[in-house]
Amino acid sequence: MSAGTGGAAAGSRLEEPPAWLREVLRCPATGGRLEDRRDGEGRLVALVAVDADPPLRYPVVDGVPVLLVDEAVAEPAAGAPGA
Repeated sequence: MSAGTGGAAAGSRLEEPPAWLREVLRCPATGGRLEDRRDGEGRLVALVAVDADPPLRYPVVDGVPVLLVDEAVAEPAAGAPGA
């Protein structure tokens, strides 16, 4: 990787993608926008394509969204049992 392409120091981990990047990312299955999902400590843990039926949840691993259709998990609808 060439110098100046990152923004993080060499050897450091990306906490999460910057907001500008999350704004342009799209669901690979539907082309729709993705919404952030955070854990109880406020860390970004997933991006969810809410326009999919059911909504598709893509994991964020070490700050990197894994936008592979095979890695997506259906997210229960709000108000559904177990949601």
